[in-house]
Amino acid sequence: MVQQRIVYLDVIRVLSCMMIVLMHSPHPNTDTSAFIQAPLYFITASGLCLFFMVSGALLLPVKIDTFTFLKHRLGKIVVPLLFWTLFYMGIKLLVGEASWNETLHSIISIPFTRQGHGVLWFLYVLIGLYLLSPIISPMLQMTSKKELRFYLQLWGIALCYPLFAPFVELTVNTYGILYYFSGFAGYYVLGYYLHTYCKKMGKFCATVLFVLPIVAFVVCYAAGMNKMFSDIFWYEGIAVAVMCIAWFIVVRKFMEKRSLSVVEAKFLTTLSNCTFGVYLMHVFIMRRLLWQSDFVVYGLGSIGQIIMTWVGTLIISFVLVLTLSYLPYSEYIIGFTNRKRK
Repeated sequence: MVQQRIVYLDVIRVLSCMMIVLMHSPHPNTDTSAFIQAPLYFITASGLCLFFMVSGALLLPVKIDTFTFLKHRLGKIVVPLLFWTLFYMGIKLLVGEASWNETLHSIISIPFTRQGHGVLWFLYVLIGLYLLSPIISPMLQMTSKKELRFYLQLWGIALCYPLFAPFVELTVNTYGILYYFSGFAGYYVLGYYLHTYCKKMGKFCATVLFVLPIVAFVVCYAAGMNKMFSDIFWYEGIAVAVMCIAWFIVVRKFMEKRSLSVVEAKFLTTLSNCTFGVYLMHVFIMRRLLWQSDFVVYGLGSIGQIIMTWVGTLIISFVLVLTLSYLPYSEYIIGFTNRKRK
């Protein structure tokens, strides 16, 4: 289960964390225009999907027995998930945003859907992917590059359904022919595919992968296609998937040409290890602390508010996570520890 660090995956993980915090930074009560928010949400939507891709690149195919794998992987996220779920529930209870009855209902609902705060949905999906990993791993080991690309292309077609919807009748529920090729599992397998097979790509192709989704976004936004907007340019839309491929490949190519010093490598590893904890706590730092400051929210203008909230949340969250990592039982709160084991 011990792996050497893969530098470019650490970079992608840190980049993803920064995107997610930036996505959540705009305050709802400021006059931030849709002209700013829409591009911001589209550009940063890649963040969560890149996290799934990094997990797929690191974990697939599973080469140990199922229960050892699940014990190791689930052990790293289930307890922190429970801790932060109860933490966010407790905050809501203390400030009067939830009653005891609502809290008890949320507690018994924990095994079934995210509770405490909406941001925790990501971990429920990740647990599902972990449970799926030992099942799909034999298939991945027996499948050729060409065959795997074919299945990823089917997933890509499913991502294009919002584009087809105005012209044809589609079935997107369990009766649909590509229903089982939809969802975040595609990103999980895509990360494995790109990490394993896609090691060479020219600058032109990488540039096209970046530019095409942006051009499509601008065209759709200018055309006022608001009804389809969230479907096409969100997590399970083809535009975000293409952007994720571009980010993955460009970061890989860039880092392969760089040689990090010992200090740089250690700093990057530390940041990467902190990203899970930052994800778990950033909305608390942002919304319960920074958003309570009138200067942060109203004193800098809409763009200034976003930047101030983003930078402040990242700094405070990383410092807190790093501090917690030296305390006993930190792995049960932020998923890792810097304490030396006796």
